[in-house]
Amino acid sequence: MDTSELLGVSLVSALVSAALVGAVVVGALLVARDALLGDYPPAIRERYGPQSERGRRTAAAAGLLNLLVLVAVPVGGVLALHARADGPLGFWPPFVLGTVGFLAVTLFDLLVLDWWLFCLVRPRFMVLPGTEGMPEYRDFAFHVRVLVPRPVPWPLVAIPGYGAGVGAVTCLVEALAG
Repeated sequence: MDTSELLGVSLVSALVSAALVGAVVVGALLVARDALLGDYPPAIRERYGPQSERGRRTAAAAGLLNLLVLVAVPVGGVLALHARADGPLGFWPPFVLGTVGFLAVTLFDLLVLDWWLFCLVRPRFMVLPGTEGMPEYRDFAFHVRVLVPRPVPWPLVAIPGYGAGVGAVTCLVEALAG
């Protein structure tokens, strides 16, 4: 398998992951506007009040669906890589696949869901009742501070960490399969 095949499979896997995570997020907000209340700026959360029971149930379901996406899509990607390889994949190709995939999800979340939809477009399903017109909906910096908290930017560290997890699990499965 050459580099172009690895990057091709990784990019397709990344696009599928980002699209599915985006669909889960938008779907959750369409079911319950307060499903992702914990991700809103503090002033909006404070004005809105406690999360509804429907919001809590929807958030839990969305979390499980996103977990399924973050497990199933790399499995499919690793299987696609195996189909192109002449032997065991080892660590690095699955690492690249996982890292590219999680980076795509992170960038899609920041650029499309947070900045474009939440800060600029502000569709009705993202605006919590009673918080309409709050300036915090336009706070682009809030989303960067969440992505790069101090002192440790753990969301950014999670990107190669996820890739390392995909690589390690692939190595383990290959070792057990003989």
